[in-house]
Amino acid sequence: MTESDSAFALFEDTPTRAALSALGFFAVDFVHGLSFSSSVMAAWGYTAAATQKMRFIDLIADDNDPAVFAGMADLWKGKRDSFTGTFRIRRADGTTVWAKVDYQVLSRQPDGSPRVMIGHDQDVDAIKKAELESRQRLVEIETIRRVSNDLSTSLDLDETVNSILEHTKRVIPYDKASVQLLEGDWLQVIGCYGFADRDATLKLRFKYPIPRSMSTLALQSRKPVVCADVENDFPDFYQAPDAKPIRSWMGIPLIANNEVLGLMALDSISKDFYTLRHQEMAEMMANHVAMAIEQACLYKNMQDMAKTDSLTGIGNRHSLRIHGPLMFEAARRNRKPLTILMADLDHFKNLNDTYGHDAGDLVLAETSVTMAARLRPEDLFIRYGGEEFLIILADADAITGLEVAERIRCSVYEHTFPGISPGITVSVGVHSAVPDQHDTLSGFIKEVDKALYQAKEQGRDRVIKSCLDL
Repeated sequence: MTESDSAFALFEDTPTRAALSALGFFAVDFVHGLSFSSSVMAAWGYTAAATQKMRFIDLIADDNDPAVFAGMADLWKGKRDSFTGTFRIRRADGTTVWAKVDYQVLSRQPDGSPRVMIGHDQDVDAIKKAELESRQRLVEIETIRRVSNDLSTSLDLDETVNSILEHTKRVIPYDKASVQLLEGDWLQVIGCYGFADRDATLKLRFKYPIPRSMSTLALQSRKPVVCADVENDFPDFYQAPDAKPIRSWMGIPLIANNEVLGLMALDSISKDFYTLRHQEMAEMMANHVAMAIEQACLYKNMQDMAKTDSLTGIGNRHSLRIHGPLMFEAARRNRKPLTILMADLDHFKNLNDTYGHDAGDLVLAETSVTMAARLRPEDLFIRYGGEEFLIILADADAITGLEVAERIRCSVYEHTFPGISPGITVSVGVHSAVPDQHDTLSGFIKEVDKALYQAKEQGRDRVIKSCLDL
């Protein structure tokens, strides 16, 4: 019996053909137009007639590994006679499914293309999806473990928030994201990712609570909330200018020790993006994230307390030790004048003796508020000791320093302290110079202290500049 006769027998033996097809086998004789489909291929929508005209490489879905296309091409060109692989097959309706295939060319035509070909198809879509889902679950579990480990070792708030956003993206995709802390009636953005103008985004804050707001719903329900169509369901949603509009949103409340700390908001430019699984992952991560933020906030508060005078709320000497050298070195490096003011409340001991220390504390607190109102955010304002205040003006010359000092003196003189008469006055010394390599911050402070002493000696309630000023 010839090879051709064997092939014809295979196609003509109906019971055998049906049995092979049911087991997932197929056969094609491309020369004589004979074929039968596997039951699997039939389920994918391909008939025996379609198989006769099929270049099997056309079945491979576009998103497969290039090696799959190369292997099938080699089979067709005669570079190999068998091909085995697991990849995504394109069904007749255009959808895709995972399949495991074994193809064998029995004979070839003169040009090398297959003449008779047999194969076995197996639909492994459910198995492959379960395998991929299992891998994804392992990735998610590992990510949460790493989140817990990484965040537990971080005390810096900015570092913690950036780490949170980085880890979250690995298990819950997003185009933009922000972390917002609840401060009174506002949600203040403290960290973000994906925004073109990061600095502007970090200045954003949103009113809380607001009716119909998904953010409010997430915080009040204490569960992740998904908005599948932002335009219709969340009309008050903030859209960053000059950017692709956000279509889907998920709000994840951050709760630690039963207290709502804030919200992590994830944005997507696609509608209906976030799934129930995303919400489940959000719930699994939220507690770790909230605890890390609470820990970082507590540490930051402790640092702030260490640098803040408890009575006046302004910086203390510890704050001066941290920020003063930085400002001094910046002035020296950039060859800019560094201007320091030292102010001292006049006759403060008499005030304490006459009205008591509680009244003295009130005067110190109100005076610091009055003086701070004449300064810029970038200026360093320190309670230097007792009733003495030290001010380092950022990027300011002697003329500016004298003007600021005079405004401070006048503001204190004009301020009314209830129950205290006569009013309070202040003496101010000013020193300004461009630091050189031999200068020190302590040296500048000694010079401004001398100027203050001169102001006291000359009658108080006045501004005196250092004789070393440029």
